[in-house]
Amino acid sequence: MDHKQSVGLEAAKHVKDGMVVGLGTGSTATFFIRELGRRIKEENLGIRGVSSSLACSLLARSEGVPLVPPDQIDRIDLYVDGADEVDPAKGLIKGRGAAMVGEKLLAEACDRFIVIVDEGKLVQRLGAKFPVPVETMPAASTFVQRGIAALGGKPVLRLAPGGKDGPVVSDNGNLILDVTFAGTPDWNAIDAALNGLPGVVGHGLFLRYASKSTVLVGSPGGVRVLA
Repeated sequence: MDHKQSVGLEAAKHVKDGMVVGLGTGSTATFFIRELGRRIKEENLGIRGVSSSLACSLLARSEGVPLVPPDQIDRIDLYVDGADEVDPAKGLIKGRGAAMVGEKLLAEACDRFIVIVDEGKLVQRLGAKFPVPVETMPAASTFVQRGIAALGGKPVLRLAPGGKDGPVVSDNGNLILDVTFAGTPDWNAIDAALNGLPGVVGHGLFLRYASKSTVLVGSPGGVRVLA
């Protein structure tokens, strides 16, 4: 079984009847959502899902997972999602799917956050493999890029893959800047600075959720919990 699939199936075992469940975006979260759909059909599992993106909503509906809009719930029992990088302190970089704003809303609202990854996503320091995605209002893009450069970052506008011309546009109608930082940045300081930069809608540093996070890691030996 694929490591992403095994960890997605394992995470689905934590979902109980009556829960409000946050649904992540991405290839690993896809296995989790499909398993929820199977349990709903075969086990009569009764849950309500809260989507993190349009892509997630379309998948959930196709799998028979009932959805409720985020503005109609007070709290989320459990949020399950992947990550691009996970450091030893359970700090995360997310956002390859350009859905980090919706994902961070769910991370804020949930009681418990299960992060599902394969071993390749584990790093000793954040930024080792992936840039930090920053979502910016189109009209503020130039201003935001200057502000990021002043923080020591190198922003690159994310372009659409394949044959589509132009940049990636988020579900919110914004642009994505992929930002690399040289050396060993102070991620907490960068997190705060990005949060305070006008024009930034959100970013992919998830640093303050470790206390309610469980990281499940898919590996050749099975699924293990990151200590």
